[in-house]
Amino acid sequence: MNASRKLAGLLFALPLLVGAEASAGACTTLVNSQFSWIQQNGGNYINVTGVSLKQSVGTVGPVASYFTGGLTGYVAASFVFNPATGVVTRIPGRLTSTVNSGRQVFNDRRYVSTYATPSRWQNFSAFAQDNVQLELDDTGKVTLILNSWSNTRVNITAPTCEGNVLSGFAGTQAHSFTFEQFYLG
Repeated sequence: MNASRKLAGLLFALPLLVGAEASAGACTTLVNSQFSWIQQNGGNYINVTGVSLKQSVGTVGPVASYFTGGLTGYVAASFVFNPATGVVTRIPGRLTSTVNSGRQVFNDRRYVSTYATPSRWQNFSAFAQDNVQLELDDTGKVTLILNSWSNTRVNITAPTCEGNVLSGFAGTQAHSFTFEQFYLG
């Protein structure tokens, strides 16, 4: 691995490591802010931008991705009673996006432009995007639903937060998300 990749990995991971100590309250504040915004008005919308970084595995090199999507739906928390055990389970409330409403691009999907001389490579090819959806539940868990990959669910649990950035891991893959609230009218 060259020095620039190591530096990029360190810079990406630094907010995850620094924010891990005392960030539970900050995630509650950030998550509650998103829920309040969506519930205020039917025209409120949250644009989510995220990045991920996956370490190299075997012969596959490291992969970075960039994704965007919007949270527009609200599903209230509910309770389920299991009569066999007598246990009541809380199902968290969540903010949702519609199917295929988000896009994800990857550094290892390239496109070569031969329009001009010399030919130019474009990492994160706009011609090789995946369709994704997002969910944010009221506990802070973020779920990235990979619609292009049989609706595989990637759960980012136990996140840390710093300001408007929510970060966490799904296995060894690091993810960070930012939230932008706006009104569609």
